[in-house]
Amino acid sequence: MKSLLAILCLAALLSAAVSQCTYGDVRLDGGAGPWEGNVQICINNTWGWVCQYGWGNLDARVVCKQLGFSDPGGISRIYAYYGWPNASQPIWLDKVQCTGAETTLLACPRAASAPIGTVTCNHNALAGVVCQSGGPTCSNNALRMIRSQTGTPFNNRGRIEICSNGQWGTICDDGWGTNDAKVACAQLGFSKNNVGAYYNSVFGSGYGPIVMHHLTCTSSESTIAQCGKTLGSSGCSHSEDAGARCAGKITTSCVSGTFKLWRAYGVGPAHDGLALYCKNSQWVPVCDDSWKCDNGRLICKKLGYAGILNTRGEYHYGYYDGTVDHYAYSCSSSHTDLSQCSYYYHSSCNAGHDQLGLVCYSPIIGNECTNGQVRLVNGETPAQGRAEFCYEGFWYPFCEMNSNTALAICQTLGYNSSVATIYSDQRYGDTNKYSSFKWLSCPNGVHNTDNCNVVQKLTGGCRIVVGKCWREYGVGCHNTGTCTNGDMRLIDSPIDTEGRLEVCVGGVWGGVCGANFGRSDAYVACSHLGYSGANPWVRYSAYHGESDGPVLLNNVNCQGWESSFDQCGKQVFPSFYRCAPQWTIGLVCKDNCTWGSVRLTGGPFPNEGTVEVCLGQWSYVAADSFWSNTNAQVVCNQLGFTSEGSTAVARSGSFYGKGRRPLRLVNMTCSGNEKKLVQCGQYKYSYNDGVNVLSQYEVAGVDCIYDAPTDPPCVMRPSSYDTPNTGATACTSNDVRLTGGDAQSGRLEMCIDGYWSPFCKMDPLVAQVACKQLGYNDYSWGAIVEDDTFGRLLNYSLFDNITCTGFESSLAQCTINYNTACTPFCWRSNLGLRCYDSGKCTSGNLRLVDGYIENEGRVEVCVNGVWGSVCDQGFDKTDAHVVCQQLGHPELEPVVFPNSEFGDGVYPIVYTNMNCGGWESSLSQCGKQTYPNSACSRSNVAGVLCGYACNDGDVRLVGSQWNYEGTVQVCFDNLWGQISDSGWTRNDAQVICRQLGYEAEGSLPTYKSRYGKTNFTIHLSQVNCGGNEDNINDCTTYILPLTQGKALLATTDVAGVKCYTPDQCVPPPNVTGSACTDGQVRLTGGKPDIPEGNVEYCYQGTWSPLCNLAPMEATTICRQLGYTDTNLTAVFTDGRFGKVVPGSNMTTSLFQRFSCAINPNGISLSNCDIVDSCMSTCSYPIGLRCYTHSDCSDGDVRLTNGTYSTQGRLEVCSNSIWGSVCSTGFDPTDAYVVCNQLGLGEAEPTVYNNSYFGDGDGAIIFSNFQCQGYELSTFSCPKDEYGTFECARGNVVGITCQASCSDSDVRLVGSNKTSEGTVEVCYYNNWGIISDESWGSEEAQVVCRQLGFSNPQNARAATGSAYGKPNAPVQLSNVGCSGREANLSTCPGNQLTPEESQAAYNGTSAAGVVCIPPVTSGAGSGSSVNGTTAAMIFMIILLVAAIVVMGFVFVFVCYKRKQGYLTVDLPKVSEDYSSSSRGVTNPIAAPGLFDAVKPARYSFADSTGLTANEDAVEDDDDDKGFEVAVHSED
Repeated sequence: MKSLLAILCLAALLSAAVSQCTYGDVRLDGGAGPWEGNVQICINNTWGWVCQYGWGNLDARVVCKQLGFSDPGGISRIYAYYGWPNASQPIWLDKVQCTGAETTLLACPRAASAPIGTVTCNHNALAGVVCQSGGPTCSNNALRMIRSQTGTPFNNRGRIEICSNGQWGTICDDGWGTNDAKVACAQLGFSKNNVGAYYNSVFGSGYGPIVMHHLTCTSSESTIAQCGKTLGSSGCSHSEDAGARCAGKITTSCVSGTFKLWRAYGVGPAHDGLALYCKNSQWVPVCDDSWKCDNGRLICKKLGYAGILNTRGEYHYGYYDGTVDHYAYSCSSSHTDLSQCSYYYHSSCNAGHDQLGLVCYSPIIGNECTNGQVRLVNGETPAQGRAEFCYEGFWYPFCEMNSNTALAICQTLGYNSSVATIYSDQRYGDTNKYSSFKWLSCPNGVHNTDNCNVVQKLTGGCRIVVGKCWREYGVGCHNTGTCTNGDMRLIDSPIDTEGRLEVCVGGVWGGVCGANFGRSDAYVACSHLGYSGANPWVRYSAYHGESDGPVLLNNVNCQGWESSFDQCGKQVFPSFYRCAPQWTIGLVCKDNCTWGSVRLTGGPFPNEGTVEVCLGQWSYVAADSFWSNTNAQVVCNQLGFTSEGSTAVARSGSFYGKGRRPLRLVNMTCSGNEKKLVQCGQYKYSYNDGVNVLSQYEVAGVDCIYDAPTDPPCVMRPSSYDTPNTGATACTSNDVRLTGGDAQSGRLEMCIDGYWSPFCKMDPLVAQVACKQLGYNDYSWGAIVEDDTFGRLLNYSLFDNITCTGFESSLAQCTINYNTACTPFCWRSNLGLRCYDSGKCTSGNLRLVDGYIENEGRVEVCVNGVWGSVCDQGFDKTDAHVVCQQLGHPELEPVVFPNSEFGDGVYPIVYTNMNCGGWESSLSQCGKQTYPNSACSRSNVAGVLCGYACNDGDVRLVGSQWNYEGTVQVCFDNLWGQISDSGWTRNDAQVICRQLGYEAEGSLPTYKSRYGKTNFTIHLSQVNCGGNEDNINDCTTYILPLTQGKALLATTDVAGVKCYTPDQCVPPPNVTGSACTDGQVRLTGGKPDIPEGNVEYCYQGTWSPLCNLAPMEATTICRQLGYTDTNLTAVFTDGRFGKVVPGSNMTTSLFQRFSCAINPNGISLSNCDIVDSCMSTCSYPIGLRCYTHSDCSDGDVRLTNGTYSTQGRLEVCSNSIWGSVCSTGFDPTDAYVVCNQLGLGEAEPTVYNNSYFGDGDGAIIFSNFQCQGYELSTFSCPKDEYGTFECARGNVVGITCQASCSDSDVRLVGSNKTSEGTVEVCYYNNWGIISDESWGSEEAQVVCRQLGFSNPQNARAATGSAYGKPNAPVQLSNVGCSGREANLSTCPGNQLTPEESQAAYNGTSAAGVVCIPPVTSGAGSGSSVNGTTAAMIFMIILLVAAIVVMGFVFVFVCYKRKQGYLTVDLPKVSEDYSSSSRGVTNPIAAPGLFDAVKPARYSFADSTGLTANEDAVEDDDDDKGFEVAVHSED
């Protein structure tokens, strides 16, 4: 039965929240009538609340109008004035900005950061309204109380309004007195005691008629209608509207010791009300003196609630008529029941303002899950996702997470690893749910969340907070893997020496946290990995991406001598709190080589190979068109491969292979006389750029041919082999094996007399028999590997030669020649062998592989089910013609490439001495020699390039869905190729479009491979057309040879065009509007007084947005708008200034684009060409910002939009304009110069390359910085300037500078004295503040002692940010020292994470200290000032000042009385009328006469109570009251 009731209650509550309502409707909740309440609005059939931020009377007026009230008279209320609801209903709106003219609340603008459902408040900060005029009809003689003041005025005070003829009207204050007010209060449901009468529209003027005046109530009546009165206004005006102050009263008896929450009118949430205590069977208000939050917590618990949300001032409810309990509770956090608390007499508990309200925690209990369950949701796999906990019957996210908790969650879910990943970036989405659940606190070693403690969101350790998580955490779980503990690796980088650092812990690979990770730690890691060069770099903020595993190490602390992290100090998961994957580090390790030295790698001999140059790391040289034999000779000379008659051959096309090293040098130009390659002319890429361009280039190699000593043809076989091997290592004679490779390939070895011997000689017949012996019978043709791919066993062979016929099944059946006096000497390599399984292809098939462009590559033919290559011996164009015909290419003359131009592949050379007639349909039909009669070096494999059916000068467009635009391809020598965009102009584009049949006028060139770059050679560069030619052949141009065109393909952007009129075109409407004058431009949607917004152009009398805008045209627009100071502009394509038509998916422009190429310095778009044959569409309209000179100086730098002064988006001043920097090429060295220029520390900074601090709204003016680190200003560094580069707005540089301080260092700032100031403490190379919570003299003593002051016992604590609050992180809170510690780091305290610091900053005051240095005595004096004497002097000064102030007040009051302005009767005080808290201007209410005895305790005191026109008040408080009468002159 109880369960059924609970379900019904829950259903009722939910139906209230999810009732059917009309979108955008509003209603009021919790007020005394339909004219007031907290505002609710209907969104998606659900009622929800409105945040108070920015809420004012203009917003209230709109709500009242929407509800049917008259426009004037809407008054705003804040702080959930009509009751603090539970969190069962959402908060829909925030930062509403009504103008007052709107008719619905949804029509009001809101801040851009506040779309529906995105709010920044909790349920204690809701907006409310009072609608004073108009509205629904009322019942005659009904009363209501209205107060015109905004905010949170006293609930039981206001203007008395009475219903007459169905509308609300006021009562004139003529004849109005206490008895009349008593009757009004009683009719409203209040007590007749403790009543006050107010005159002269103290609570604002009414809007309806003045109904009556001169009331003659005796106080015995129950309604105003029963009193004598005169109807009508009789000369009264609304400046004389009567008001009253009432007090609540419950007349029924109660059970002593119980509690109750009381609300005026009995409306609003039951858990929010004035706290009453039953004493002697009567309800009395609870005293707020010496109040502690734990008092409220236990009172709420006594009332059956789970805890306390907050206390509220009595003004929310109005005074209760009853003597405040003279006894007060004093509870502590350890108490669980009121019976455990002290209950003692408190002499000052005697006034109305000693009352207070409580808001108790009253959650909705759900049934969607079982309390205590955990789960992961929204992850790509079940092992990851947003962590959620079942609490109060609902799933809620974790607002906090540490290593122990994440591990307990994973192990509860069944994962066996001892590590887990914490995600703090909300990658799995956020729920935005309101709840009191914060997280689970799990002790170390706990393996199940059932053994963890639930932690609620609390303020001050007592008050429950029902709110959203500032961050919702995710968790990744793992099972134990197979790596070895202590192993390290660098991954996710194209370079061997760089990558994300991962370590193995518990059989799982994971990342390393960047906290305190420096170069000494990096050096140890790099050395462990085999890279022992000095000064490795650390890449922070997951530069190389996040690990799939957890973050395993934190606070690594190596000295540099260690051989692995095992010997370094560190924290191993889960011993550290947490570190998110996005804070892990990567490394750029350095090679231990000499700058400028060279080496050759990948070659079969020491004198040939790929060239590598030491530039901190071994780096490649580009095999571009500049790479020549002269350059190669310098390399060979530097390596010592030189002698008389020696030559050097430059190898291109990554001839010896391309590994994983940065490519740093291009355009090498040597004279041949240089001693080192780095002394030659060159273009050197930065390291980062060298990594980025590696994939775009082939790398250079050399073959140093010199007169080296000739290898002897044979050597004497060592005598140790004369005796057969019969030991444990003996093999069976004539056995063969493959080693050093895989099952099908390796170094071929044969057993001779029990010893394994390599092969120094081998022909195809021997290879064939060896493959048969190894079990490859279906296909026995083997590929002989001549280099040292599979390593070397010996420098000689134990046999002279083997001769086979090919029909043998094992080498033992072949003729084996022995000559112990002359054994073959093979010091360069032992031969290898590859054998194959058949069935990999269809015999007779043909293919071209490993080509640089389409239709070219190494010729491979399928024989007996296995691919094989073709020897270039005898291979000519006739043979190549057959190849191209078989592949389906047209009958055109092909190009033949000998000498393994496209590599030798991995398959056997199956054909040699090809002899085709040209008529054959396949290569297999041609005459030829076939394996094993095809002896051929693997350096002589044939390649082919087949042509296309096109004529010289033909053009076509590719890369677009529309045939009128695309990348230009042109045909030369029967090959399609592309055009370099260098020098590409509009004239050239017109010729292409005319040649394709389009109209030339309006054709536009495109650059930077806009439509993509195809896998075709570059045919043309430096095209120079006049614009009138009919064919590209008629233009002046530079035709590139095929080899050069292919070499340039990777690094050259290609040209494109956009021709008009296109095939698919919607012309603009042939209608002329009248909204504007053709040619005008404007910016819309931007901030006022800033030249920014969506660009609109007046076209045929109609404003049209733009869908395309280039920098030149953007500058012209700014000039037309009058901004001529600079050519800098910022073009935006992200819709930041809104849609032109709100709600539309696409933006339509009435034309395509402008081209100002004919007049780049024009001052108006009328000087430019408009392409308007078709309309265009885009996702967002083009936005633009123009600039004027600011007050910055060229070279200035600043960091903006960061949380602290040490971080932010980098902006540089150029031409007196602030602009941002592109992240291309920007590294920690560049950031180091910035931080030093700003004076923000000398430790290595962190660089963010993804607009981490926003892209700003300025131009991106610099890119590709090349600072060396010694520069004093970024202006001194080489860089690319505005107009020479392109950069996406998502790639703006951000920086976090770091100080060169050590953890726990302290310093004082904010004072001109070195002995006092705000305390800053260093953690993570950042100075930060300390919260003054619990900060006292003991903590101050420790700081002063740490700073070296000799008498720290005299130190004083300074709180409340007494010396200012630096814009720096909050490092510590709740520090609790004994005063005897030598260092602040040894005191207990809470060290905040960066996330916690950011959340806590706004609500934190900074701690400070005053360290008292020894006072040096003056001349002739042997004493110093005693501290007690100084204190006494200070007290005397204060006393004298107080006497002077009191004297002034006394003289002022006497003067006023003498002038006849006032008379005063002063019985005892019962209510606070402080001018500071009530707004009274009368001198009788000055501070000190009433309120100085007991100052207000709450920041939410009624600061808008009585106003300056409060000329008269009459108060009745029965036998304990007082009466004040202030009579006006008239």
